[in-house]
Amino acid sequence: KGNYSMFKKMHLQKRKEMIKEYEKQEKRMKEMKSSGSSKKQAEKKTKEALTRKQEKNRSKFQKNEEETGPTELLTRPKEYIVKFSFPDPPPLQPPILGLYGVTFAYKDQKPLFVDVDFGIDLSSRVAIVGPNGVGKSTFLKLLVGELTPQKGDARRNHRLKIGRFDQHSGEHLTAEETPAEYLIRLFDLQYEKARKALGTFGLASHAHTIKMKDLSGGQKARVALAELCNMSPDVVILDEPTNNLDIESIDALAEAINEYKGGVIIVSHDERLIRDTNCTLWVIEQQNINEIGGDFDDYRTELLESLGEVINSPSIAANAAVQQ
Repeated sequence: KGNYSMFKKMHLQKRKEMIKEYEKQEKRMKEMKSSGSSKKQAEKKTKEALTRKQEKNRSKFQKNEEETGPTELLTRPKEYIVKFSFPDPPPLQPPILGLYGVTFAYKDQKPLFVDVDFGIDLSSRVAIVGPNGVGKSTFLKLLVGELTPQKGDARRNHRLKIGRFDQHSGEHLTAEETPAEYLIRLFDLQYEKARKALGTFGLASHAHTIKMKDLSGGQKARVALAELCNMSPDVVILDEPTNNLDIESIDALAEAINEYKGGVIIVSHDERLIRDTNCTLWVIEQQNINEIGGDFDDYRTELLESLGEVINSPSIAANAAVQQ
């Protein structure tokens, strides 16, 4: 928790510093113009001052490298606000989704699951953890009926709508369509409503009319989230959802999950998402899935020891997803 809090603090501090530097630059240029300099002269002098400052800050090693390009004026950091939301589902009689006495094995392999019982309702908040290769994705496929168990069965309410989002969600998007065209075709939305939906999920307006094949992974993830929202699901299943999202979007996703009145299943190594959504922890181990009592802090050390893995703490890489 401390790592993430520190990371967020540093992130905000860096933004404040950038705004401060920009405002100082604008003030200096205004003073130059008041003293008789033209706009062009003021910009030229400011760029020269920026170049001198950058040269001073460059190390000897960097100075021996190739020359950097011309210095550009600072621009004000854009306000970047992301707000996700999922529409609340109608009431459904529980149990809405579950596995009953399920045993499953891939052909010619030992069983991944033996006699598994698991179920959720609309109030469930479940985070599934376990080491790589233990069968987390297989478990989800059994739950939603994509795989058939050798023994036992998967049951679901006949009215249940499931929305799924994972690190590969962008791959199903139609390459030649734009995000706006895609949502209009799927949900019969008006053009402005489609664009509003995309903007809500943090997709910059210029990307609404670019063909999907030319979008980045982070941009495609936002289109897939907008699609998920417009499906109005009763249950949301998120499989490693943070891989293509930046820090603001991860925070917005956690907030949307907390406000959502449907069921949620998260498979994630992302500590902050598990914490921020107050999920019940379930661990896949020894061919079964078991609930772990207590909160994340109570069981974190035990989990790390028993799973032999490190649950991801956020790093600078978390913000590498393009904010577009």
